[in-house]
Amino acid sequence: MGHRGVVRDGHSRSRRATSSRLPERLATHWGAGDGGPDGSMPLWAAAFFPALVWVVLALLIVALGRWRGRATSAPGTRGRSVPGLISAGVLLVGAQASIVRVNLDHADWRQAGSVTLWAAGTLGAAAVAGLAEWAVARRGGM
Repeated sequence: MGHRGVVRDGHSRSRRATSSRLPERLATHWGAGDGGPDGSMPLWAAAFFPALVWVVLALLIVALGRWRGRATSAPGTRGRSVPGLISAGVLLVGAQASIVRVNLDHADWRQAGSVTLWAAGTLGAAAVAGLAEWAVARRGGM
């Protein structure tokens, strides 16, 4: 089995192992007052929605980068549409991981734990990724 087969097989096994430990609907929104879950989505929607957000964001960033490149004559500004995509990806993957983590081993989405600590870690990681992108872009690398 080649590299792709190993990755595909590992992903398939982890998905089966995780999905058997998740409720049919996942808690996806938490109230500000008590911090308890107050909204849910089916598993497929909880996976699809962040992916859709990232695709739309990627298209917007690329479109803005191309527009900005045409609006200026400076060749150094062309192709700088990548900043933002990595930090957005870190944010969305972290949000999905946080949601899965707090829903694991619960029979119902209303039993999900607090997502506050996981959300804070995700925001921190996305901020670090954003600062790194900014630093690289400032040097002309992106």
